[in-house]
Amino acid sequence: MKEPNPKCYTIYSKSGCINCVKVKQLLKDNNTIFEVIDCDEYLIENKEEFLDFMKQLIGYEYRMFPMVFESGKFIGGFNETNKYVTDNNNNNNKSISFDSDF
Repeated sequence: MKEPNPKCYTIYSKSGCINCVKVKQLLKDNNTIFEVIDCDEYLIENKEEFLDFMKQLIGYEYRMFPMVFESGKFIGGFNETNKYVTDNNNNNNKSISFDSDF
């Protein structure tokens, strides 16, 4: 099983998952680099092993898709990622004003 990319977003995704599609579109719309790991094979071959692997990465049991990481840090699913991206964009777009009394 593949660990999250330490240099960009990583989306653990599965077929038929509407929130997986939504989180990919969210990151595309924000010009964000991400890697997708398709989990269908993991779930078919050994679901419990996959879930144990994710529990080790995340630090607690998480059984919903997508599972999104940013630079190796677990963010959550679509809603958490949407908030995380929005908050980061707002922080990056804040303007700084300087008073000048020269």
